Amino acid sequence: MAEDPGRALIHEFRNLLAVIVNYSELIAEETDNPEAIKADIQEVRTAAERAIALTDRLPRPGRPTAP
Repeated sequence: MAEDPGRALIHEFRNLLAVIVNYSELIAEETDNPEAIKADIQEVRTAAERAIALTDRLPRPGRPTAP
């Protein structure tokens, strides 16, 4: 049985949001370690960039879809 592409996108997007939330929590706890904060912020940025790219795979009204 083939996986529903919409369901897969939702799953992937939720995973990226979880990364953003978890690293944000780590940043809040690491106020005394600037290097750790910098590394965590980079993880948040990477996850956000991946989430933005993922939205390009979502259907949009008025935009042709690939066959």
